[in-house]
Amino acid sequence: MNDASRTRWVWLAVLLVALLAAWPELSQPGLLNTRGGGDSPFLLQRLHQLETAVLDGHFPVRWMPDANYGYGYPFYNFYAPLSVYLTFLFRLLGFSFVRAIHLSHLLGYFVAGLSTFALAKRWFRSNWAGLLAAAAYTIAPFHLVNVYVRGDSLAEFWAMAFYPLVILAADGLFGGGRRQVALFALAYAALILSHNISAMIFSPFLLLYLLLKTFLPQRTQRGQSTEQSPVSNLQSLISSLFLALALAAWFFIPALAEQSLAQLGTVTSGYFHYSNHFLGTADFPLSQTSFFVDYGVVNREAFRMGLVQTAVTILGMLALLWLWQKQRKRRAMPAIFILLTVAVSSFMLTPLSTLLWKHLPLLSFTQFPWRFLSVQAFGGAMAVGAMAVVLPWPRWWTLPLTVLLLVSSLGRLDPDHLPLTDADVTAESLAQYEWFTGNIGTTISFEYLPPTVQPRPYTSSWLNTGNRWQLTPLTGEIVSAELAEQQTSYQQWRVETADPAKLIFPTLHWPGWEAQVNGKAVAIRPSAGSGLIELDVPAGVHEIELTLGRTAVRLWAELASLLAVLGTIWLLKPQRSWLNRQTSLAVGGLLLLAVGLRLWPGPAPLNGLRTWDFVQMGYLHSSDEITFRSGAVLRGYELSETAVTAGQSVQVELFWEVPPTTAMTISLVSPAANWPEIDAPLLAAQTLPAGQQVSTATLLLPKNAPAGLFVPRLKVADDAPLTLTGSSRDQLYLTPIRILPAANAFPLPDQLAVRGIDVQPAGDDQLAVQLAWFTPQTISQNYNVALRLADAQGKFVRVWDGQPGYGFLPSSGWRAGEWVHDWLTIPLPPPDEVHERPFILVAQLYEVAEPNQVVLTRRLGEVLESGAEVVFEPAESVFELPDEMVGVTAVFGDEIQLHGYRFSQNDDVLDLTLVWQALANGQTEYTRFVHLIPADVGGAPLVQNDSPPRYGSYPTSQWTAGEVVEERLSLSLAGVLPGKYQLAVGFYSQPVSGQFNLLPAADAAGELVPDGRFVLPITVIR
Repeated sequence: MNDASRTRWVWLAVLLVALLAAWPELSQPGLLNTRGGGDSPFLLQRLHQLETAVLDGHFPVRWMPDANYGYGYPFYNFYAPLSVYLTFLFRLLGFSFVRAIHLSHLLGYFVAGLSTFALAKRWFRSNWAGLLAAAAYTIAPFHLVNVYVRGDSLAEFWAMAFYPLVILAADGLFGGGRRQVALFALAYAALILSHNISAMIFSPFLLLYLLLKTFLPQRTQRGQSTEQSPVSNLQSLISSLFLALALAAWFFIPALAEQSLAQLGTVTSGYFHYSNHFLGTADFPLSQTSFFVDYGVVNREAFRMGLVQTAVTILGMLALLWLWQKQRKRRAMPAIFILLTVAVSSFMLTPLSTLLWKHLPLLSFTQFPWRFLSVQAFGGAMAVGAMAVVLPWPRWWTLPLTVLLLVSSLGRLDPDHLPLTDADVTAESLAQYEWFTGNIGTTISFEYLPPTVQPRPYTSSWLNTGNRWQLTPLTGEIVSAELAEQQTSYQQWRVETADPAKLIFPTLHWPGWEAQVNGKAVAIRPSAGSGLIELDVPAGVHEIELTLGRTAVRLWAELASLLAVLGTIWLLKPQRSWLNRQTSLAVGGLLLLAVGLRLWPGPAPLNGLRTWDFVQMGYLHSSDEITFRSGAVLRGYELSETAVTAGQSVQVELFWEVPPTTAMTISLVSPAANWPEIDAPLLAAQTLPAGQQVSTATLLLPKNAPAGLFVPRLKVADDAPLTLTGSSRDQLYLTPIRILPAANAFPLPDQLAVRGIDVQPAGDDQLAVQLAWFTPQTISQNYNVALRLADAQGKFVRVWDGQPGYGFLPSSGWRAGEWVHDWLTIPLPPPDEVHERPFILVAQLYEVAEPNQVVLTRRLGEVLESGAEVVFEPAESVFELPDEMVGVTAVFGDEIQLHGYRFSQNDDVLDLTLVWQALANGQTEYTRFVHLIPADVGGAPLVQNDSPPRYGSYPTSQWTAGEVVEERLSLSLAGVLPGKYQLAVGFYSQPVSGQFNLLPAADAAGELVPDGRFVLPITVIR
């Protein structure tokens, strides 16, 4: 057998290894299911959104039109997209979303294996070396981890495929002519466009190789020098790098230049800080210790070298050292490069490299030091290839060693999958996936949201109401609004307004969006807080067009890449026909493979058993049945309604093939129930007995149930559902149910308001707080809620901060002029914790970006404890004066009147109750002061109490005209010398720190009193 025939057979062996690596995925009918190490459904959203954008004519794709709960997301402006474009090619061939992802992985294995084979064969002049290196790289544990554990890491997977291809192109760069310059530029640009982080960490190793090629003398197998002029080499190097960067400029230049348009601070902090992910420590060693690769993620087992991989890499490096010693002139360059690549990449995995992580620019964006396992795998695989040159009879032991690597890497690989068809992959189902898991546009840190979005959203009006394309008037009145046309980068609206209006569009504002009203360009802006597109229109009928264009940076970067593409085409212009026998066979083989895979039977539609869970299978999918650990088997369920009005009931019927042996509970919750730090209240729940073939729960929703999207949860006592491979799932969730608001009879105030409805115990030491919000006009901000539980003296004993509805009831979505119900929880101090009771419950709204900017404070009521029971007494506005008080009159600024007081004193404390009445609706937040001053002479206060009324729980800005407010406070007399004293009261505002504006005070005769201090007719004797 000649060398060409032998090479073809080895190529087939390489392809077989790649096929075996992909087979655990290809043999399954659904999408690989990964959750702990990465979310594989991310690939569905990335592919679906890129396809939608391309087919809409938005190219190059920067915008996900349906992500971010339907508001849009600039994902592809910052995330390298080439791997998704490659996957999209399979969609164009007619493959399903799932099968396109499968084939993208298979093609990536092919590229990685064949390019590694070609590189190793070139370096070591041996087919066996090429096969060994290709096998070691293709089935390197971290290569498989990017598919089977980090299911969303298609980009990094393809970057690993391009590592050997880039070095292979670089190997022929010098002296290879213009065509080789173009090939290298294409390969390096492909790496950058596949995964910018991988390109960043691999580029120093590429630079090392190019410098070795430039300055290290090269010799052929016969000992002839291949040295080129260093000047010529540098010219080729600079021109090829420049061309590569120009080809990728359309992506990486805007990604770098427009970082200020994203919230990237979360990308390198907290869990994502590199210091949390080093290997080579006592807890996280560099290598596993078992023969079979462990793909667990709990202790980062998957993010280490495999034992067999470690052993053969060490042997390979020893072989390289021997080879270098024996054939120094011929093997110096590859040996030095491989040894340094393995050594440096291994060093970067460990805490020893901390200094570099701290000070090298952009390196912290790598986040996880174990990402260098990809570079280590490449260097280690090339070292393994060297064994075939050093050890005798490689034809006898290469195949067994390859089998050993295969068995070690694949022997314990048992992936789960999500049974999905294209019908399961829609814009709405993907938005619901974001809603359920808390992700935004396939990012878990919402890092590509513009800084104008504060805080991050968890839902949208589309998901809460079912109406996606709805204009919101911030001011003015909309007579009619219709979306006439919508594409990824274009919207056309027909709108009629009764008066001049500020309109908010259901699309995220991002630089590049432009607007025209009746053909004339108008300015747009991000709405405060929510960051949606906002613009002004006059009264009348309008045609409004929104268009996503290019910023100057994007335009020039794309032009640079276009010129680079034209230059590359010229450089690659063939000197002879490319159509030959080998090319024809290769193309024909690919077409036959595509046809065969296209005819591969797809998954049959499954029944209506649609479930998801937060821990294992976070995408709503169908199953024929679900088996539980106890042996119970669920075959299906039915919901009587998927949209129900608060106050009505919804029926859930479960159909069991084998009923459970323990009781089960059906409850209706928001996705916040999955968050470990949240004890979200149940809207409705019912416990059902065991042993029934058909279990029926009737969930009666309270009339004050919050509106929005909620999800039924099935929990079987002492049992757990299982995945297809037998892993335990979390509690099962069913198809979401949309709750519509019910009418209520609460009075409608003319300002922002909140009222307490009820408080009930919820779980261990928790209070479920039911309240209702009101806004007379649309709010663009998404405010945060502050729940405060204070003791009788106003001291906060428990606090909770977060968004309304835990983010699922954002204030920007509240309907103006309607009460909006909300259920939250706050911790309750245990009975043995000493506090002065009763507790006072206070609610506030404040700006997230400016926490000190409180827009609403309300005393909701008092929480009374009677044994194990909790009684809530809501605070109601009082408009009648109390009977028991000492009458006295003082008016403060024509806004507040003092009607009287109650007073008592002992040796250490005096208690004072003041009775105020609002003369007008509150507009300003005043601080009330009570000063103890020497009798008759006045002067500076000896003791004072300065605070917004009721310990800050009921500011004057929230008072209603005519409302009577009683306020109790205490002054300590400890340290006050014997004598006679008086009490002076008044109000002041503090518009800026250090500035005190006293409210004028007048007595009963209308005479102004000095310094705005009204002295009560009380003599305090000490």
